[in-house]
Amino acid sequence: MKKLAAILAALLSFVLCLGGVSPAYAQQATQPASRGITTFYVTPEQQAEGVKVYRDILQYDVAIPNLDLSALLPENLSDFPAAYKQVLEASRQKNGINGSFTQGWFDFQGARAVIPGTNTLFTIDAPVQGRVYSVVAGLPASQCPVKIAKTSISFFDKVADAEAKAKELAAQKYLVYVSPVDSLTIDAFSQIFYDQTTGKKKTDSNCFLVSGATEDVKTDFTKIFNLLPPALQQPARQQPFEFDPRVGDSIFLVNARKDITRSPLPPKKQ
Repeated sequence: MKKLAAILAALLSFVLCLGGVSPAYAQQATQPASRGITTFYVTPEQQAEGVKVYRDILQYDVAIPNLDLSALLPENLSDFPAAYKQVLEASRQKNGINGSFTQGWFDFQGARAVIPGTNTLFTIDAPVQGRVYSVVAGLPASQCPVKIAKTSISFFDKVADAEAKAKELAAQKYLVYVSPVDSLTIDAFSQIFYDQTTGKKKTDSNCFLVSGATEDVKTDFTKIFNLLPPALQQPARQQPFEFDPRVGDSIFLVNARKDITRSPLPPKKQ
């Protein structure tokens, strides 16, 4: 079990970065604050170039698109929840509530905004001595290969609100990748990685890859609108920001994280 938990720790780093945000550290005095980045791209080629810059040049930990993790997973679905719960608990003790962060950087320029002016570049900081709690979920169009029809990314300044949102999305058949509710995260990845009928790990490698392609994205800042730049606060207060592809049928996401203390500015898109 210890070996399995160690293996799944690699998977955990992927889970916590899925919405483009990273976990806040519970003890700010002893651990560096973290920055989560979410960037939209028009084409998969631009996305691949963004991954190269973030990962190879700026030394960010890129979560989406994710690496093929199939070889690291236990063979049986029955072994996954207990082992993965240990990983989530260890992360919470070390890093604080799962899905929380201290600083977020967002670049939505690679998508078409339903609300004019919201497809822009901006940053937010968590309240002093506080955190922003995120819920990241995807509504699957298919699970093998993994194809996401709608992506929901929501932000809160109270953990109870994040928990309620996660449960609401799960009831609507979303896969809740990131939230303070461990059972929903475990259930989401159980569905992605395992055949629910046989209880065995899926055999097609395409079943394990979340490419970052999505047909629609909603980012909900209504509960923390006051943390956004002044020009975005009023539209954020009124409703979630919604984005469609500029070209074709998909927006291509890159999510990455890095310690703020060693993080340069993100790259400018061409």
